[in-house]
Amino acid sequence: MYFTPKKIFSLFLFFAFMVSIYPNDKISDEDIYKKVYTYISKRFPKQIFNKINNNREIFFKDLNVVLKNEKEDELILVDKLNFLDKSYEPKNIILLYDVKDRKYLLERYDIYLAKIAERPLQKMAEAAKKEGIEIMLSSGYRSYTYQANLFSKYVNLYGKKDVQLFSAPPGASQHQLGTVIDLGSIDDSYADTAEGKWMFKNAWKYGWSLSYPKDMEHITGYKWESWHYRYLGVEACKFQKEWFGDIQQYMLEFIDLWKKEKAKLN
Repeated sequence: MYFTPKKIFSLFLFFAFMVSIYPNDKISDEDIYKKVYTYISKRFPKQIFNKINNNREIFFKDLNVVLKNEKEDELILVDKLNFLDKSYEPKNIILLYDVKDRKYLLERYDIYLAKIAERPLQKMAEAAKKEGIEIMLSSGYRSYTYQANLFSKYVNLYGKKDVQLFSAPPGASQHQLGTVIDLGSIDDSYADTAEGKWMFKNAWKYGWSLSYPKDMEHITGYKWESWHYRYLGVEACKFQKEWFGDIQQYMLEFIDLWKKEKAKLN
């Protein structure tokens, strides 16, 4: 069969058109995984990496459930290398004092939280109350400006080197997301209280994750904070426990990289 230049050009246009209509058909989870492989093989503990690598089909299935259920920046990575913009504000911030049926207690009257996290907080507090445990909130949403002033205050008191282990610079604080709570005494003693023990055991069931676990400073960048919980959603917390050793930082780093590499392939 003889193809004239005109026919060849027409075929080229046809195939180009088909590719433009179905650009994602050739992009699989395995394609994306190849892009993140080197990072996770070096960054994650061998036990975590091997479990993911040897069970990829199940892992991809669980991952896609989590991504499908994500709402309102629930899984955005915020740390010392990934900053929120100064203008970033969470959607639907509410004053918790105005919540009439709340089952949790407030240490102050000026604590705000994103609406998406308030109902799960309520559900968790109600469950705790049935077991004789009171959930006491000491802090919630912080604006960029508030965090900047707080960080500056701590630097003046303790010096920048020491402060970096327990306070985030402006833009690097999870509190700016509006889905983070500090509980109780906001010190190490909280872990030994009835509330602290209940939270450590049960918070994940309601979508809340401990951001800065003990002995993980080299990974999270911050010392242990037994009182600092972030709302990620129930599916994400299950995923974190199953695949990432229940370390929030590992999971969020992975999801962040996965999204970026997927966007590049698209």
